Amino acid sequence: MTASTPPTWQPQGIDDLEPAAWDALRHNGNACVTAGPGGGKTEFLAQRASYLLETGICRSPRRILSISFKRDSAANLERRVDSRTPEHADRFVSMTFDAFTKSIVDRFRELLPPYWKLQGSYSIRYPTSKEVRNFLDTLSESADDEHRSALYRVPRNTFLSTVVGSYNLPASFSEPTSAGEYAIQQWWKQTYLGREDPAIDFITINRLAELAIRSNPGLRTALRWTYPYVFIDEFQDTTFAQYSFLRSVFDDAALACQITVVGDNKQRIMGWAGALSDAFAEFSSDFTTARFELTWNFRSSDALVALQHRVAQILDPSARLAISKALADIDDQPAQLWSFRDQRHEAQTIAAWIAADIEASGRQSAQYALVARQTVAEFENDLRSALATHGLQLRNDDAEVGELKLQILLKDRLSRLLHGLLKLAAPRTGRAGLPTVWRDVSSTIARLRLGEVSDVTATAVDDELSALLRPLRTWLHDTPCGPDAVDVLIEQLIKLLDEVTLGNYTTICDRTEDSSISQAAIARRLKDVITPGYGWWDAAQQYDAPNAVPLLTIHRSKGLEYHTVFFLGLEDQQWWAHSQDVAASISTFFVGLSRAAQRVVFTRCNARGDTDNITEFYDILDDAGISIQTFS
Repeated sequence: MTASTPPTWQPQGIDDLEPAAWDALRHNGNACVTAGPGGGKTEFLAQRASYLLETGICRSPRRILSISFKRDSAANLERRVDSRTPEHADRFVSMTFDAFTKSIVDRFRELLPPYWKLQGSYSIRYPTSKEVRNFLDTLSESADDEHRSALYRVPRNTFLSTVVGSYNLPASFSEPTSAGEYAIQQWWKQTYLGREDPAIDFITINRLAELAIRSNPGLRTALRWTYPYVFIDEFQDTTFAQYSFLRSVFDDAALACQITVVGDNKQRIMGWAGALSDAFAEFSSDFTTARFELTWNFRSSDALVALQHRVAQILDPSARLAISKALADIDDQPAQLWSFRDQRHEAQTIAAWIAADIEASGRQSAQYALVARQTVAEFENDLRSALATHGLQLRNDDAEVGELKLQILLKDRLSRLLHGLLKLAAPRTGRAGLPTVWRDVSSTIARLRLGEVSDVTATAVDDELSALLRPLRTWLHDTPCGPDAVDVLIEQLIKLLDEVTLGNYTTICDRTEDSSISQAAIARRLKDVITPGYGWWDAAQQYDAPNAVPLLTIHRSKGLEYHTVFFLGLEDQQWWAHSQDVAASISTFFVGLSRAAQRVVFTRCNARGDTDNITEFYDILDDAGISIQTFS
């Protein structure tokens, strides 16, 4: 493909960009891009990647590094870039903050100062809040009278995320100058220093990675040369540790790297995990940057944009009203509030409504979503039963599958690859081919095997993959589909993948241990969905249940969109922490509301209790003219 020039380059896969997005895309320097829900933030990053790669501004062999906070978000952006500029996709590296810092520690552990050398291997373990609190309480109780009260004032809930996470490690510890520094030193001594094969969390890994880079200018220079362009998605949720790492590696010196951050402060829902109070202000203060605000909304209709704006103004009185680019396609009220006597009645009414709307509109089940603040499992049984009555499926994306949540599993790169291989090999008499699945599987394998891919090498991989699939097809044809055969199936798939990638398949995982975790979760999922009478093709289809109605938490719905959203559980029980941080709670409400493209239905039921503590939500709906519709 002939390279474009910056003036002639055009967006890939979409019609156009809004003027502010064009300005940000072409900007030469650091950029801070803010946009509300539906503003196309992820799509903007995909287009900027295409622009930099296709115009030769980011020249081979240099790469673009894109950092996301969730693995599914990183995978989503990677797929978008791959579909828009496949010939350059190998130079777009999309990963999570945790995966990137872990890769630094794993590859460059020998560059750590002697005091901080890793002793042996390490495992990942997340300290519980109780363990952290007990540690700080014991430390406080054992201190002398002069320092005891100061240690009791060290925050318990955010000690790791904000205190340990914001502390840049010295070459070695010296006499502490504050109670906080003393607590930090004791934490490191208890959990890491001098320990063989320590069990550490990602904040520890982040701090070690930052130290390794800060202590070795050559490493920092190499990273900057490799990644002259850096993207950070959902920047509003950046933690103290992550921002400290970013500043150490890609600071403003000589503008060696250009950083593009995107996000929306109104959707900041990770404060509990140590997110900065205003990451955009910090970035603008520490980096020479230009600010761009995107105001188009490609997702929601005018009416829903107006409702979202009411909430946005509570969070930010200066928030601008977005311009909807989505045409309304419904005749009834776009925002409704339903009230029920009990949860069973609620589920039956919702299921009947979805079934009737599918019948009338022809929409797919996956265009509807059931979203709740938390603990969606309490809704699952009633909804699953009610939907089944109408021949519809429910998929609980928050369900535990082995060590992974279902949503994480279905977005996991290894899971997607093995699932694709199963679909390609499973007997499906009379069904059409699967060109999209083949392309995705083949291109992924080619990159794992060869790094850079040409037409010649891609053809060679296609030929070898075809040959290796033949014995797997025979095995699937001869082996009845059942839970007892799943473990052998996984072994067959991994054997095939190992051979066709020349043993490189594990590099698709963020962490070495993720391969075995993913394999176990894939097997568990297949065993769960297989029912009597199923063939292997049926199992492959049910694995991701693409036509099911998803049930998920607001947190897991972030970045997704649906035609109609049922916002379940508008009661104190679901929003028990609302009064502890009203702004954060309203941000969460805003995220849930803004998943809807055409219609949002809020629900509550008497059996789940009162709504006295969340009056702010009902005031918003009342001010918008949304009255309660009671179902008796």
